[in-house]
Amino acid sequence: MQDPRLRFLSVVLLSIAAFFSISGAALALVWWLLFSGGPGLLKRSGWPLIAFAPLALVTISLWLTGMEWFSYFIRLGVVLLIAIYAYQDQQSGDFIRIAAWALGPVKGFDVGLAGELAFGSLRFLEDEVRRMRRAFFLKGIPFGIKSILTISAGLVFALIRRTDEQADLLVARGYTRGGMACARFTSSPMDLISSGIAISFFILCFLPFREFFILIQ
Repeated sequence: MQDPRLRFLSVVLLSIAAFFSISGAALALVWWLLFSGGPGLLKRSGWPLIAFAPLALVTISLWLTGMEWFSYFIRLGVVLLIAIYAYQDQQSGDFIRIAAWALGPVKGFDVGLAGELAFGSLRFLEDEVRRMRRAFFLKGIPFGIKSILTISAGLVFALIRRTDEQADLLVARGYTRGGMACARFTSSPMDLISSGIAISFFILCFLPFREFFILIQ
């Protein structure tokens, strides 16, 4: 999507719909397949797929304890797919522009700046893991779960150091609160169609099917 506002709205509504019920998850999955690029989106980077590891662990725990696991796995799995789409499609500056547009130049700018720093940290971790994976490959060392556990402490310390440097930079530039963000948005016809379908799916998942068919008669 070209318009980050419509992307953000679609992601929020579809995530709520998917979490609410299996039917909502099915509708959200259809939208994900049609408008996000589907499985091709996951080929950009395997880093976000790590989020499925805790989901799998919780699902296995529910299965072993005899609790309802299928609904949990489907609903949360689709929520993660929508979140991966939002992460992969997010561009630098999108969050701060949306926040400044929605909440104003003071509170919105502060919220947007915090969001941009958080997204930047995730991108930083992704780049570091990619570099380390390449280094392991050049040295002929297998890169797996054990390797990630080995380098995790170094990644955490690097992220903390990066956060300190960013804070020092903001202080050096005299940042206190608020700011100006030139929020300009461009909406393509496909953006309007995909967001409109996302809104329709959100409404549909909260309507009993019997009442829905009565409504459209």
